[in-house]
Amino acid sequence: MRLSTTTHIFGTRLDGSYPSYKDSFKRCVDIGFNVLDIHFCQAINGRTELVKENWQEVIEDVRNEADKIGVEFTQSHPVFIKGHIKNYKEDFQAHYQEMMRRSIIASSILGVKWAVLHPLEDREKSPFDVEANIQANMEMHDFAIELAMRHNVGIAYENMIEGPKTKRRFCSEAGELATLVDAYQDSRIGACWDFGHANFLYQDQRPALRTLGKRLKATHVNDNDGAGDDHLFPFHGTVDWHRLLPVLREIGYEGDFTYETHKETIRLPDHLRDQIAKTGYDIGKYCLSLIDGEN
Repeated sequence: MRLSTTTHIFGTRLDGSYPSYKDSFKRCVDIGFNVLDIHFCQAINGRTELVKENWQEVIEDVRNEADKIGVEFTQSHPVFIKGHIKNYKEDFQAHYQEMMRRSIIASSILGVKWAVLHPLEDREKSPFDVEANIQANMEMHDFAIELAMRHNVGIAYENMIEGPKTKRRFCSEAGELATLVDAYQDSRIGACWDFGHANFLYQDQRPALRTLGKRLKATHVNDNDGAGDDHLFPFHGTVDWHRLLPVLREIGYEGDFTYETHKETIRLPDHLRDQIAKTGYDIGKYCLSLIDGEN
């Protein structure tokens, strides 16, 4: 298993501006990461190079530079919205679909294996109606999934947060996530496990990982105290990593150990971010030793 990180660890600056994709990934490489998750989410708000007319040229340049230095992009995070697209105005619907299209095509250009999508909950019906929620997700995401299949990008649905503010939420539980994945009957559709999201619901995440088993294709590794979606490094919250991580080996997980820990750096002055990111890299290497049974 390889240690990876989202490029968003070098994302938003304190002044609200965004570095280029190339600058972000090069800083990740300088820390020691040579496997990466490309973060496209801000494009939904009209930010980052994905919204520019020359976006494809930019992404191709990133791929060429990555190939030169031996960097591999294995995950991506396309844009997402809250709720069903049908609840938004037509101009925003068109914007969302275009940014999703670009996210998927950019993922393909970069050689991404798994693009992570947020499952939808159809709150107009019932959060306990699993079949209704599966149908709503297919209605919402089919255009993105069909595009991804044409461009050789797998789709991994992510577990969501179920906490005091979100209340009951579809696919916060591993069983629902597994049911959603299985509904497609396609090996190119899998699951992404966000350990921080799971910490809101599970005191012990091991049974959840065992439920997903071979469906698990991607990870969002982060920690919190079970009350806020803090996106911290492992051991900076309350997740029991020592007990949890060996289960990844047990279930035969073949993907990467991918950080989504951008809140460790997002509020820091830019010149301090590399030092903190390096600490995270060292923590990640220790996590890999736990997975491998070396400790």
